[in-house]
Amino acid sequence: MTHPVHTRLARTVLAPLALALCAALQAQEPVTISPEDIVRMGVVFTPVQATDTSTGARFAATVVNSPDAAAMVSSLWNGTLSRWHAVAGDSVAAGTLLATLRSQDILPLQEAWISAVTALESADLALQRDETLFAQGVIAEQRLNQTRLAQQQASFSERSTRAQLGQGGFDASRLQALRERSQGLGEFYLLAPEAGVLSQRLHTAGDFVSAGETVATLNAGSQRWLSAHVPARAAQDLSLGQHLSVAGTSDTLTLRQMDYVIDSSNQTIELLAEFDAPTTLATGQVVSLVLPPSAPGILVPERAVVHSGSVTTIYVRTASGVEARTLTLRPVGADYLAMDGLRAGEEVAIQGTAVLKGIQLGLGGGE
Repeated sequence: MTHPVHTRLARTVLAPLALALCAALQAQEPVTISPEDIVRMGVVFTPVQATDTSTGARFAATVVNSPDAAAMVSSLWNGTLSRWHAVAGDSVAAGTLLATLRSQDILPLQEAWISAVTALESADLALQRDETLFAQGVIAEQRLNQTRLAQQQASFSERSTRAQLGQGGFDASRLQALRERSQGLGEFYLLAPEAGVLSQRLHTAGDFVSAGETVATLNAGSQRWLSAHVPARAAQDLSLGQHLSVAGTSDTLTLRQMDYVIDSSNQTIELLAEFDAPTTLATGQVVSLVLPPSAPGILVPERAVVHSGSVTTIYVRTASGVEARTLTLRPVGADYLAMDGLRAGEEVAIQGTAVLKGIQLGLGGGE
């Protein structure tokens, strides 16, 4: 004999399952409705399409210069920006003067170089004199060796200070002007490290700039990238080399870099994608990056989905009327992805679904 408790337990568990099964079976049944009633009741259908790179979740992204081609122009010493010699957007060659800065920190180095040049000239003269005297037998070889060593030390000191000034933009002509006319005393120069486009000036004339601080950025190539910070869960199915797109444009991109450490402050990771072709989008412009679904399927508009608890139903147009289909759907941005149960080109109702559901449940409406 069945125990009463077991009977009640069976009813408690099986009843919801039976209802769910009935609902699922009912959702697969055709909904008989004439074409005239479809028009009269205002039911609107739209064809569905397979997903591609233009469909998916959208996230704000910023157009950036290629990280592989961008160069940072930084100050070597503390100083005040005196003058810009190029504007953003200028194409510059390697070594082009970009900016002049005034600095007290460079004065000791300039004075050291001038002293080193004077000392080297004296050492050169002393070496020439002693080489002549040694050839005449006037001085010993030891004396010549000492003079030669002093000249080598003076030469090394001059080359060392000249190389440091060279990092501050002092070429041969500027060094000569510095020594002969004190031109450029207390100044140094920022030069383009390579050919490219001056993409950004980070300071204006009169700004104080700390040593090591970036003053400008230089884009050595015309290729643009996109940078986006997206929720980690949205990027978990992405892979390097995957194709992405920009909403509202024909631009396509390839995912090149992605963080593998989640930012604990906002649970996001950064994605960097390279445009597949030159783009008219400007550096710094904010756009919508589309992350496509990780698997192929049919894109179902959000307006076409009817929710009944955890059950999702769509209404598909057929030759005899409409068919209600219960499908397992995955969210894709604002819409849904159907992995099976739906073919590209089939038409789904996006307006009047409440009427169709009422007819399906036998509440009337069709003739």
